[in-house]
Amino acid sequence: MVGKHGGYVQGYNVQIACARRQVLLAIEMHDNPADMTALVPMVRQTQRNCRAAGVVDDVNVWLADNGYASAANFDALAELPLLVAVTGGAPQLTAQPDVTSISAAHRPMADRLATPEGRRLYKRRAALVEPGFAQLFQRFGRDLHYRGRDGVDTEVKLLGLVHNLNKLFRHTAIPTS
Repeated sequence: MVGKHGGYVQGYNVQIACARRQVLLAIEMHDNPADMTALVPMVRQTQRNCRAAGVVDDVNVWLADNGYASAANFDALAELPLLVAVTGGAPQLTAQPDVTSISAAHRPMADRLATPEGRRLYKRRAALVEPGFAQLFQRFGRDLHYRGRDGVDTEVKLLGLVHNLNKLFRHTAIPTS
Protein backbone atom coordinates (compact mmCIF):
# COMPACT_ATOMS: atom_id res chain seq x y z
CA MET A 1 0.00 0.00 0.00
CA VAL A 2 1.07 3.60 -0.51
CA GLY A 3 2.64 4.96 2.67
CA LYS A 4 1.39 8.07 4.44
CA HIS A 5 4.69 9.88 3.87
CA GLY A 6 5.48 8.52 0.41
CA GLY A 7 6.87 5.21 -0.69
CA TYR A 8 5.16 1.94 0.03
CA VAL A 9 4.39 0.02 3.18
CA GLN A 10 3.55 -3.63 3.65
CA GLY A 11 0.22 -3.30 5.39
CA TYR A 12 -3.54 -3.35 5.40
CA ASN A 13 -6.32 -0.80 5.48
CA VAL A 14 -8.37 -1.16 8.68
CA GLN A 15 -12.05 -0.25 8.65
CA ILE A 16 -14.30 0.18 11.68
CA ALA A 17 -18.01 0.69 12.19
CA CYS A 18 -18.77 2.45 15.46
CA ALA A 19 -21.80 3.05 17.60
CA ARG A 20 -22.04 5.66 20.33
CA ARG A 21 -19.03 5.95 22.63
CA GLN A 22 -16.89 4.34 19.90
CA VAL A 23 -18.12 0.81 20.60
CA LEU A 24 -17.03 -1.19 17.58
CA LEU A 25 -19.80 -2.95 15.69
CA ALA A 26 -17.33 -4.31 13.15
CA ILE A 27 -13.61 -4.17 12.49
CA GLU A 28 -12.21 -5.45 9.23
CA MET A 29 -9.11 -5.06 7.12
CA HIS A 30 -8.38 -5.21 3.42
CA ASP A 31 -5.36 -4.71 1.20
CA ASN A 32 -6.69 -1.87 -0.95
CA PRO A 33 -5.50 1.63 -0.02
CA ALA A 34 -8.81 3.10 -1.21
CA ASP A 35 -11.84 2.89 1.08
CA MET A 36 -14.47 2.93 -1.66
CA THR A 37 -14.73 -0.85 -2.06
CA ALA A 38 -14.95 -1.40 1.70
CA LEU A 39 -18.31 0.29 2.39
CA VAL A 40 -20.70 -2.46 1.30
CA PRO A 41 -18.71 -5.29 2.96
CA MET A 42 -18.43 -3.25 6.19
CA VAL A 43 -22.14 -2.50 6.29
CA ARG A 44 -23.02 -6.15 5.62
CA GLN A 45 -20.53 -7.38 8.26
CA THR A 46 -21.93 -4.90 10.78
CA GLN A 47 -25.44 -6.17 10.07
CA ARG A 48 -24.30 -9.79 10.54
CA ASN A 49 -22.51 -8.91 13.80
CA CYS A 50 -25.57 -7.10 15.16
CA ARG A 51 -27.84 -10.05 14.29
CA ALA A 52 -25.38 -12.50 15.90
CA ALA A 53 -25.35 -10.35 19.05
CA GLY A 54 -29.14 -10.35 19.20
CA VAL A 55 -29.49 -6.68 18.30
CA VAL A 56 -32.86 -6.48 16.59
CA ASP A 57 -33.06 -2.72 16.01
CA ASP A 58 -31.82 -1.38 12.70
CA VAL A 59 -28.98 1.13 12.57
CA ASN A 60 -30.61 4.58 12.55
CA VAL A 61 -28.21 6.07 10.02
CA TRP A 62 -25.04 4.94 8.25
CA LEU A 63 -22.46 7.74 8.02
CA ALA A 64 -19.35 7.64 5.82
CA ASP A 65 -16.83 10.15 4.54
CA ASN A 66 -16.21 10.98 0.89
CA GLY A 67 -13.70 8.15 0.44
CA TYR A 68 -16.69 5.79 0.26
CA ALA A 69 -18.73 7.83 -2.24
CA SER A 70 -19.65 5.91 -5.36
CA ALA A 71 -22.80 5.32 -7.35
CA ALA A 72 -22.24 1.56 -6.96
CA ASN A 73 -22.22 1.89 -3.15
CA PHE A 74 -25.30 4.12 -3.20
CA ASP A 75 -27.17 1.58 -5.36
CA ALA A 76 -26.04 -1.45 -3.34
CA LEU A 77 -27.16 0.17 -0.07
CA ALA A 78 -30.24 2.00 -1.38
CA GLU A 79 -32.48 0.32 1.21
CA LEU A 80 -30.56 1.87 4.11
CA PRO A 81 -30.59 5.33 5.67
CA LEU A 82 -27.17 6.21 4.24
CA LEU A 83 -25.34 9.54 4.31
CA VAL A 84 -22.00 9.62 2.51
CA ALA A 85 -20.08 12.83 1.92
CA VAL A 86 -19.65 13.50 -1.77
CA THR A 87 -17.06 16.26 -1.39
CA GLY A 88 -14.04 16.66 0.85
CA GLY A 89 -14.04 18.93 3.86
CA ALA A 90 -17.14 20.78 5.00
CA PRO A 91 -18.93 21.69 1.71
CA GLN A 92 -21.34 18.77 2.08
CA LEU A 93 -22.69 20.42 5.21
CA THR A 94 -23.70 23.68 3.56
CA ALA A 95 -27.34 24.39 2.84
CA GLN A 96 -26.70 24.96 -0.88
CA PRO A 97 -24.10 22.52 -2.25
CA ASP A 98 -22.30 23.55 -5.41
CA VAL A 99 -23.93 21.01 -7.73
CA THR A 100 -21.69 21.99 -10.64
CA SER A 101 -18.78 20.18 -9.01
CA ILE A 102 -20.82 17.09 -8.04
CA SER A 103 -21.43 14.29 -10.52
CA ALA A 104 -25.00 13.47 -11.47
CA ALA A 105 -24.70 10.09 -9.71
CA HIS A 106 -23.79 11.85 -6.45
CA ARG A 107 -26.38 14.64 -6.58
CA PRO A 108 -29.17 12.73 -4.79
CA MET A 109 -26.78 12.04 -1.90
CA ALA A 110 -25.64 15.68 -1.91
CA ASP A 111 -29.30 16.73 -1.75
CA ARG A 112 -29.90 14.43 1.25
CA LEU A 113 -26.85 15.84 3.00
CA ALA A 114 -28.01 19.40 2.29
CA THR A 115 -31.22 19.00 4.29
CA PRO A 116 -31.18 20.26 7.89
CA GLU A 117 -31.60 16.68 9.12
CA GLY A 118 -28.83 15.41 6.81
CA ARG A 119 -26.42 18.09 8.02
CA ARG A 120 -27.32 17.43 11.67
CA LEU A 121 -26.78 13.68 11.35
CA TYR A 122 -23.61 13.89 9.25
CA LYS A 123 -21.95 16.19 11.79
CA ARG A 124 -21.88 13.19 14.16
CA ARG A 125 -19.70 11.05 11.84
CA ALA A 126 -16.32 12.35 12.92
CA ALA A 127 -17.21 12.14 16.62
CA LEU A 128 -18.21 8.51 16.25
CA VAL A 129 -15.49 6.95 14.14
CA GLU A 130 -12.36 9.10 14.37
CA PRO A 131 -11.95 8.71 18.17
CA GLY A 132 -12.39 4.96 17.69
CA PHE A 133 -9.34 4.88 15.45
CA ALA A 134 -7.40 7.20 17.77
CA GLN A 135 -8.18 5.00 20.77
CA LEU A 136 -7.12 1.85 18.94
CA PHE A 137 -3.86 3.41 17.75
CA GLN A 138 -3.10 4.95 21.16
CA ARG A 139 -3.73 1.71 23.00
CA PHE A 140 -2.16 -0.74 20.54
CA GLY A 141 0.04 1.31 18.22
CA ARG A 142 0.07 0.94 14.45
CA ASP A 143 2.19 -2.19 14.16
CA LEU A 144 0.87 -5.71 14.28
CA HIS A 145 2.68 -8.81 15.46
CA TYR A 146 1.36 -11.32 12.94
CA ARG A 147 1.88 -11.52 9.19
CA GLY A 148 -0.30 -12.85 6.44
CA ARG A 149 -3.99 -12.17 5.84
CA ASP A 150 -5.34 -14.70 8.35
CA GLY A 151 -2.94 -13.72 11.14
CA VAL A 152 -3.51 -10.00 10.65
CA ASP A 153 -7.29 -10.47 10.43
CA THR A 154 -7.30 -12.44 13.69
CA GLU A 155 -5.10 -9.88 15.46
CA VAL A 156 -7.18 -6.93 14.25
CA LYS A 157 -10.38 -8.58 15.49
CA LEU A 158 -8.75 -9.41 18.82
CA LEU A 159 -7.70 -5.76 19.20
CA GLY A 160 -11.29 -4.71 18.44
CA LEU A 161 -12.59 -7.14 21.06
CA VAL A 162 -10.17 -5.82 23.69
CA HIS A 163 -11.19 -2.26 22.77
CA ASN A 164 -14.86 -3.12 23.32
CA LEU A 165 -14.16 -4.99 26.55
CA ASN A 166 -12.29 -1.95 27.82
CA LYS A 167 -15.35 0.18 26.99
CA LEU A 168 -17.58 -2.28 28.84
CA PHE A 169 -15.40 -2.47 31.95
CA ARG A 170 -14.98 1.30 32.15
CA HIS A 171 -18.65 2.05 31.52
CA THR A 172 -20.43 3.82 34.36
CA ALA A 173 -24.17 3.40 34.40
CA ILE A 174 -26.14 6.60 34.70
CA PRO A 175 -28.42 6.47 37.76
CA THR A 176 -32.08 6.19 36.78
CA SER A 177 -33.48 7.88 39.88
